[in-house]
Amino acid sequence: MATATSTPARCTVVLAVKSLPDAKSRLTPLPDSADRRALVSAMLLDTLDAVAAVGADAVVVSPDRDVHRLAAAAGVRALDEPGPAQGITPLNAALARGAAPGGPTAFLQADLPALRSDSLAQALDGASLALTSAPAAFVADRSGHGTVLLVAQAGFTPRFGAESAQRHREAGAVELDADRRRWPDLRTDIDTPDDLAVATDIGLGPRTLSALARPATQAPSSTRQSAADAAQ
Repeated sequence: MATATSTPARCTVVLAVKSLPDAKSRLTPLPDSADRRALVSAMLLDTLDAVAAVGADAVVVSPDRDVHRLAAAAGVRALDEPGPAQGITPLNAALARGAAPGGPTAFLQADLPALRSDSLAQALDGASLALTSAPAAFVADRSGHGTVLLVAQAGFTPRFGAESAQRHREAGAVELDADRRRWPDLRTDIDTPDDLAVATDIGLGPRTLSALARPATQAPSSTRQSAADAAQ
């Protein structure tokens, strides 16, 4: 992936990850060569590589100890997922848990295996400009209905989930590149095999490529081994 070496440090980037056995249940069927838990781990690490390349600090929020180990091995701070909160979904509560106490926070999907650092840097720059007159800015996914990146001032509650793009608009967030002509790598989060096929055409990160190439019969049997293997 390209490296934005001249990009200055930016706001904290928060990513939320489910427990690995529960993650990406819709990502079925996978290629015979793939193990789903190892693939989820690999996509997270490729996403974190892009975050590191723009000079931003990352925080991973997850209930899974193996995800915490992956984050630590990548030099990233990990936090436990918070308990249930009234009026906010578990995903948005997890993202809010990692938000910076002051200044803007970027909330990023953790399953962006084709993400290039140049795209992320450009989107963060656009968000920084938008935040001079708005409480938040976001990038919609390739369908236009979901959100892959939200950059928000302190106190703005993320609204990820069904129709999150519209919900963020209604809350006053500015949509970046509303015509969706830029950043196909950033817009392609992975929920289904079709999403994975699109990301493959764009160009997958090295860990995701490796996870897809590993025969499923040779994949580690435990979640811990799968996560550790993907971190290599």
